[in-house]
Amino acid sequence: MNLDEKIKKIRKDNKMSQDDIAEILNVTRQTISNWENGKNYPDIETLIKISDKFNISLDILLKENMNMVKEMDKNVKDTKKYKTILKVIMSILIFLIVIFIIYNFMYFNSKDRLESKFNETIEKYNFSINRDGYYSMIYSDNIIFSVPNQKMPKLLEFNLDFYAKHLYCDTDNEINHIKIIWSEYNNFSASITNQETKKTIYIDFSKDDFNNYEKLSDELKYDKNLLKEIIIKGNNLYKEFYK
Repeated sequence: MNLDEKIKKIRKDNKMSQDDIAEILNVTRQTISNWENGKNYPDIETLIKISDKFNISLDILLKENMNMVKEMDKNVKDTKKYKTILKVIMSILIFLIVIFIIYNFMYFNSKDRLESKFNETIEKYNFSINRDGYYSMIYSDNIIFSVPNQKMPKLLEFNLDFYAKHLYCDTDNEINHIKIIWSEYNNFSASITNQETKKTIYIDFSKDDFNNYEKLSDELKYDKNLLKEIIIKGNNLYKEFYK
C-alpha cells in the first residue's frame, strides 16, 4: 500500500473528512486531496505529526514507498548542505563587517590626524590659497613654497593616506626659474626653465646628491648658500606637513 492510500485509510478509519484532518495537520483541504491522489507527499515534519496524532510508526507509513524515502533523504541532505553554505556565507559576511568596522575606525583616525596636522602647518606658516588652488607661502622676495590643497581620499577609496604628498619651491635667479619638488623627506627632483628661451630641463638626483650642496648648486646653477637654506627649510616643512 502506497503512502497516498495509507493517508486515505487513516482518515477513513478515524471517520474524518479531508477538512477534519487538514485542520489537525494545519494544512489545507486541497493539500490532503493532493496527498491522497498521489500528486505530492507530506514533508518529514508533517509525517512525524501524522505518526504522533494517529499512533502509526514512521516505518509503517513509509514502507513500500522507497522512492519517497530517497527523495526525502535527498531533501534532508540538501537542506543540511544549504545550511552549511549559509553558515559559511554568514561567517564571511560577519568577518567582512568586522574588517570594515576596523577599517572605518582606522580611516577616520588617519583622516583626523593627517588633515589636522596639515591644516595646523598651513596656519603656523601663514600659507594662503593661490590662483592655482594650492597653498603658498612667500619665504623671501623670490622664494615661494607651495603645497597642494590636501584632503584624504573618500572612505570607500580604501586609502589611509594622502595620494601624493608633495612640497614645491619656486625661485629665480637672473637667468633661470627653478622649481624643486619634494616627494619624500630629503628626496626631491627639480626643473630649470630658462626665462628667455622658456626651455625646461628636468633633473633627478641620486640619493648621495641630496646633502651635497656643492653639486646641487652646480647642477641647478644657483647660489650654494641660498640653495642650502631652501633645502633645509623645504625638508623641515615637508616633515611638519606629512611626517
